[in-house]
Amino acid sequence: MMTKTQKINEQRMLSHKQQNQTIEQTIEQLKQKIRQVGNKPHVTVEEQLHIVDELAQFPLGKFWLQNRGTDGYWTDYMIQHQYQGRMTGIDPQGRELTAFEKAFLDKIPFVVATQQRATHFTKVIQSQVKEGAVLGSLPCGLMRDLLSLDFSGIKDFQLVGMDIDPQSLELAQKLAENYELSNRVQFYQVDAWKQPFQEHFTLLASNGLNVYEPNDEKIVELYRQLFKALVPGGVLVTSVITSPPNLDPDSAWDFSQIDAEAMRLQNILFSDILNFDFKGLRSASTTQSQLQIAGFEEIEVIGDAARVFPTLVVRKPA
Repeated sequence: MMTKTQKINEQRMLSHKQQNQTIEQTIEQLKQKIRQVGNKPHVTVEEQLHIVDELAQFPLGKFWLQNRGTDGYWTDYMIQHQYQGRMTGIDPQGRELTAFEKAFLDKIPFVVATQQRATHFTKVIQSQVKEGAVLGSLPCGLMRDLLSLDFSGIKDFQLVGMDIDPQSLELAQKLAENYELSNRVQFYQVDAWKQPFQEHFTLLASNGLNVYEPNDEKIVELYRQLFKALVPGGVLVTSVITSPPNLDPDSAWDFSQIDAEAMRLQNILFSDILNFDFKGLRSASTTQSQLQIAGFEEIEVIGDAARVFPTLVVRKPA
């Protein structure tokens, strides 16, 4: 297994911030801010303070409080919850989930949509596992989307993980060892907008970056970079978080598939308390247009149940 680092002139960690202060300091500052703002029409100060206290009781909640975003490890944690924690109430380290944590991981629309999105990615990527396949993930996070695939009977394949976050790359290397795929994987620390490959991959998986980038021209440039990295006829599997009705009157969200109280909690948690920086919410149709501008064709949209986090499968012309 090799890890290579491309020189990064500007560190662009879009998905989360990094805090130097203690969790206790973070919580106290956040509570002071909540008290200063006061009650809101949809939520009281008391309820917000209670939610902060609940978040402080489990590791994912603490990470969110301090970093106001999600990294590769915690994205993988939320996805894997549907296969273990949902049934057992126990996390991968054997810790019992708190009632608030379990309800959150089971019902919050963004989390449920993330879990379903990952399932769609796995099915699409698995269909592209064949002799001579060169599969890449950018940003790769822990790269379980590739490492967990079934390569039975396939003798000639390569895997490549790219991410700007060195911690995610380190964890992905360990996961590759667990899957006994270290000899098949190369890792690169790169800015996605400066990825070094040209006509290299038969398939690329890319999830998450567009959520944090509001500039449409930069997103089209990102898709152009992914297009450049694919061989002719290569496949890109990507996704987009669509805007909720309060931001887009033409929102495609299906509220018959969403728990109303979970939706209210999501708004309080991500908007009022944590101020998650989701500036790049877009409709599936807007994303299709951007992918077409970048040169892709044969676009297929695969929706999650509530149409919150659709998967898009597109192809570079042969």
